[in-house]
Amino acid sequence: MSVLSLDAILSGSIAENDAVSWTSTGEVLRRSDLRADVGEMARRVTSAGCRRGAVVTDDTYSFLVAVLGLGVAGAAAIILPNARPGTLAQLAHVFDHVVADEPGPAERRIRIPRGAPPPPPIACDPNAMAIEFFTSGSTGAPKRIAKSVGQLHREAAALEARWECRGTGAAAVATVPHQHIYGLAFKVVWPLLTGRPFAAAMEEYWEGLVPALPAGGIIVSSPAHLTRLDGIEPLAPERRPRMVFSAGAPLPQPAARECARVFGVLPTEIYGSTETGALATRCQDGSAALWQPLPGVEARTSEEGRLQVRAHHVDEAVWVTTDDRVELSPDGFSLLGRADRVVKIEGKRVGLPEVEQSLAALPWVAQAVALVLPGERTTLAAAVVLSEAGRARLAELGAFRLGRLLRRELAHGQEAAGLPKRWRFVSTLPTGSMGKTCTADLVALFDGTCHD
Repeated sequence: MSVLSLDAILSGSIAENDAVSWTSTGEVLRRSDLRADVGEMARRVTSAGCRRGAVVTDDTYSFLVAVLGLGVAGAAAIILPNARPGTLAQLAHVFDHVVADEPGPAERRIRIPRGAPPPPPIACDPNAMAIEFFTSGSTGAPKRIAKSVGQLHREAAALEARWECRGTGAAAVATVPHQHIYGLAFKVVWPLLTGRPFAAAMEEYWEGLVPALPAGGIIVSSPAHLTRLDGIEPLAPERRPRMVFSAGAPLPQPAARECARVFGVLPTEIYGSTETGALATRCQDGSAALWQPLPGVEARTSEEGRLQVRAHHVDEAVWVTTDDRVELSPDGFSLLGRADRVVKIEGKRVGLPEVEQSLAALPWVAQAVALVLPGERTTLAAAVVLSEAGRARLAELGAFRLGRLLRRELAHGQEAAGLPKRWRFVSTLPTGSMGKTCTADLVALFDGTCHD
């Protein structure tokens, strides 16, 4: 089933009474509202002489109005990783105005409209509407990634070709931010172009999302949330969602099973990146599920074993080389770890994913991340979330002796270079809203007193 045209939505040539979004107070916002607000947003952007607007809002409908209004006016929508004052100050050089729905300093600020009068028909070219993401990246340093609304439009077509979830019964709610490419694509663009409404508010906690979940809807979530379903009672069959999505990091299989217990459906995981958008999906059913490329996505490997992809919603003429090592098969591919996570220690090649897998196999370890600490000497370290048995051992032995115990156990399968020398035992690993760990946050765990 084909997706709707953004030009048709903004020109008013299709049904304007269909719902686009709903607010936390129950107000329904329709295509006619969106067209009016986008037209007024474009007028304000043009009047201010804005060429690069940083969109700052927690309201997903307002975010959509701002991005489209900037694009219609020929200005770039700048998407920052967050709206903290420090982030705005650090990246002030990449935008000329802040586009927000909250009042603030008049200078360099444009308010996002709500309830504007109907405009004349709006013409737009999605391929000419620029979006620039500034992601925090794994190191914490902002990284610029340029895309177009046209690419998001084509990605929505690939998603619809895979699932064909069109219909008013599949309204979308999310626990992830719209500033992330995954949240923008799955919660906003895909629903908009397939005639499905989305919630304007992001629900950060299950206690808020579950009561507000539309029956037969879609949940756009992440491992950061799906690994925290403890205490949530299973939903009655008539209240279950149609699909649950997860992206940002691989979802542990126990979390996938818990999701099925609570929501009555196994989560569908999404593989991709900000640069490429969604590329492949899998659904863990108790076996080692392979990743299946989306329609229109081709996959191959480089000489080094890295995944290379070519997709209609990226650039059909270019093979993009990812940082992930994979094993291809006729039925899909499996991830073997990131290529940039193979490091040299004492002249030996050490695969950090292999160290993590060996640690996770021990009875005292629930989760583990291996990393190399900065400094004159290359030092391998590990941040570990202990199991119940591990917490008992920590109380018995202390951190120093427990670290030595883990080293001895790892030595059965790892060379000396692959044995961490520094340890941190934590209740949870530091992650962002998408469930990804940031190297800078992990390194910060080792500042000060160490468990060496």
